[in-house]
Amino acid sequence: MNFTKATDEAEHLYSTGVITVQTQMDYRNGISQLEAAAKAGHAKAAMFLSQLYQQGFRVERDSLKAQYWENYGYHMYGDPWKEQRYSGQ
Repeated sequence: MNFTKATDEAEHLYSTGVITVQTQMDYRNGISQLEAAAKAGHAKAAMFLSQLYQQGFRVERDSLKAQYWENYGYHMYGDPWKEQRYSGQ
């Protein structure tokens, strides 16, 4: 799978997950889509998950999951054009 296709897939999963959570109120499916996008390297999906778990809005508040997804959104390199975050490590 080439990089562009993987990026497009991650963006599609992120968009679908956000729509599922925000408009359809289907948190179980939305979170699974967001997790798949985050694991594919989509930093915004990881940050969205982090905020969901930190705030505990419609999901069980879990600071460990929030911290996990917050850290997952960082990379060893930070390309602002790909919306990546630099960890500085």
